[in-house]
Parts: sequence; C-alpha cells; structure tokens
Amino acid sequence: MKAHGNVDKLVCWLREHQPATVAQIVANGVMNSRDASDAVQYGVRHGVLERIKRPGARPNDRVQYRLTGQALPALKTAPAAPSFDGLLQAWGIARTPPRLAAHLSRKLELSD
Repeated sequence: MKAHGNVDKLVCWLREHQPATVAQIVANGVMNSRDASDAVQYGVRHGVLERIKRPGARPNDRVQYRLTGQALPALKTAPAAPSFDGLLQAWGIARTPPRLAAHLSRKLELSD
C-alpha cells in the first residue's frame, strides 16, 4: 500500500522536523501534496500522528501534525485466494473418496 510506505517516510522526516504542516512537508520535498495529504490522514487514522489545531493562523498553517510515539501497525498480508479444497473441507467432504469394501461385484451384460 502506497500510503503505508509514505507514512514510514513521513515519520522519519517528522522525527527531526515536527510539528509540521502538509505545506511544509511538500515544500521540503518529502512528497507531493496528494501523497502528503493521504499519508497524514492514514497516520492520524492509525494513531501514529496527531493534529494540532492553531486558531487564528493562516489556512495553510492552521493544522500541524506531530508524532504520537505509537508505531505504525504492520501491513496485513493479503488473504489467501479461495480454493475448492477449502470448500470441500468446510462442507465436510473428503478430498479423496474413502475406499469402501465391496463384498460382491456384479457384471451386467446386455444381450440383443
């Protein structure tokens, strides 16, 4: 996920430059405006970053972000692709049919 990687990059930069606004992140060349906004939102949502609102400041400087000290959670691995074997197991059907003992065998022949 791109936002996860951008938050990692942002966390490294913020360790030396916090608190910072999105405009400052972009002006320092850390990432472009869209990626910075997405990374900040992702970081706030996961508790890595917190918002600091400054009333009376210019619109670009009104909200700053700083680290909370929490680590970014690891990415979850993609779920396993569905398989027919999983369905058989869920339904209680054996993958290989059991061998049944046959006492007699019969042969049927058709005649004209």
